[in-house]
Amino acid sequence: MGKPKAGFYSLTSCSGDILEITNLGEDILKLFDLVEVVHLNVAMPSTGKDPDIAFVEGAVTSLDDEKFLKTLRKKVKQIVAIGTCACTGGVIARGPEDRRNWLIDVYPESGAGFDIHFPRPVKDIVSVDFSIPGCPIEKKYLLHCLGYLLKGVLPEVPAYSVCMECKMKGNECLLRYRGSACLGPVTKAGCGARQPSLGRPCDGCFGFYDDANKESLIEIFREMGLSEDEIKKRFDLFLERGR
Repeated sequence: MGKPKAGFYSLTSCSGDILEITNLGEDILKLFDLVEVVHLNVAMPSTGKDPDIAFVEGAVTSLDDEKFLKTLRKKVKQIVAIGTCACTGGVIARGPEDRRNWLIDVYPESGAGFDIHFPRPVKDIVSVDFSIPGCPIEKKYLLHCLGYLLKGVLPEVPAYSVCMECKMKGNECLLRYRGSACLGPVTKAGCGARQPSLGRPCDGCFGFYDDANKESLIEIFREMGLSEDEIKKRFDLFLERGR
């Protein structure tokens, strides 16, 4: 019995999630040991084989994206959305739904003819078996989830907030001691407190965790002096589209 086949595909995105996979370093050998990679966008030409499990990054923005996903869904056993754009629409789904004028401003001669629609998550088009959030994804989290998915079971993932990861790593609390508008108290863990560990507040790209107390954090932000508009923009960067 051969190894399961895996394909990694990109829709509209910066390709940051696929690049994280190509940057796995020595761990990429573990990936190739676990699966036969049949498609890895930006890193290798397609083998032409159909995968058993497909990992899709990026948001759906065109009819071609929709057709691709519907065809892929019929061929594979599992589809996994990777990265925040694939899970929620991501950063590119901020702003107004009608973007035709933007396209014409940027591309005066051809913008009106582009087949581009408001960015949507993969789950809006086809059923998704599991979602791996992050902007970009966290490499260790991906390998952790892959191990479960290859056994045909849903991955066990942290059910606590990024705050807990900071405590486990001994990080100074950026919210309490530096007055940074950190979203760690309401954000799902899994990234290993990637930004707070570098002294930057969490932006919430993993989405709300189940018991998140958004109202309490909003009140803390108000006490810190943030305006209502600043608070709205803070939550709107990633979190609001993940609900």
